[in-house]
Amino acid sequence: MKGEEVFLKHLTWPEIARGIEAGYRRVIIVLGATEQHGPHLAEATDEVIGMGLAGGLARRLGKTYVAPPVVPGLSDHHLKLPGTLSLRPETMKMILEDYVSGYRSHGFDRFVFLPSHGGNMAFSAEMAQAFQKRYPSDRFTSPFDLKTMIHLMAKFEADHRLPRGSCGGHACAFETSLMLYLAPEMVRMDRAEPGYTGVPDEAFVKKMFQEGITGVSPAGVIGDPTRATEALGEIFFNETLEVIHRAVTALE
Repeated sequence: MKGEEVFLKHLTWPEIARGIEAGYRRVIIVLGATEQHGPHLAEATDEVIGMGLAGGLARRLGKTYVAPPVVPGLSDHHLKLPGTLSLRPETMKMILEDYVSGYRSHGFDRFVFLPSHGGNMAFSAEMAQAFQKRYPSDRFTSPFDLKTMIHLMAKFEADHRLPRGSCGGHACAFETSLMLYLAPEMVRMDRAEPGYTGVPDEAFVKKMFQEGITGVSPAGVIGDPTRATEALGEIFFNETLEVIHRAVTALE
């Protein structure tokens, strides 16, 4: 890694202790997933994107560390395709409680829950509120939600003249571009194919959660990854990071 090291798992305990003494009291916890991302993206996609954004966010905020990610996530609707793992909500809640308890015991008192998987977003917000009530002297925030993500997808399509529906939110032009930028070795562009590119309305969402991802897209793709490029990935990364950074500073 170049520059300041912010990932806790890359540091020794004396380095972390000195960091806490120097004011590194905030920790970002990525709520990722281990799930299918179409025929062209690795199952670690949400983890890679989440940790990439977390590292960028930590450096922008300053005096902030990034915890090891919480994976798998809440991915029941992807289980029909091989390799996907999904935690029960109560299991994920207990894991997050143990993360917070451990880090609080070391002196951390500001926590950012960063969900990089759509299925974790409502859970992340609920947990931030629950922990805030439990520990009112600390600060808990969850700066990224489904509404914000959908707005960003539409903005990216308009700004870059991408066909409507190409940034559908799962293994799409957005996520594939980010992976081409962050971890191109995990992308098989020769296998990329469009999935569902229609409007993600209420009927679509209902069918997806009732029948699973294959009920709306046999390939497990929502969007059109064939439109992805590394150049777009860099743009999407920086713009998404800016949105999350603004949200964190506003919430704190």
